[in-house]
Amino acid sequence: MANLVDMEKIWQIESSMNPKAFNKTSKARGLGQITPIVVQEWNGFNPRRKFVDDDMFKEDINREVSTWYMTQRIPQMLKYYRIPVTTENVLAAYNAGIGNVKQGVMPKETVNYINKYKALMQ
Repeated sequence: MANLVDMEKIWQIESSMNPKAFNKTSKARGLGQITPIVVQEWNGFNPRRKFVDDDMFKEDINREVSTWYMTQRIPQMLKYYRIPVTTENVLAAYNAGIGNVKQGVMPKETVNYINKYKALMQ
């Protein structure tokens, strides 16, 4: 599947390109603001290459995990729930979580996130 999303723009939005960025509320770490639940998912799908949460502060690892999540795992979940795999749906799932997308919930923060991404793409 072709990448629907420019990850450089995502890292810019998520962390202002700061590999040491940390969100105290969600415990998200690094460039792609990877949460502990995403690290768990990565470990479940990649048993030969497991990471711990603080590995997400390592730029190369965070790039790999955030790209995997955006380009492989989210599209897989969208297909499972029979939700169209569009740029907007992938961005919404990355920002708000697959549960919100599944329920058709689009928090204001997610609308703003998608709009920021579109603005950066112009």
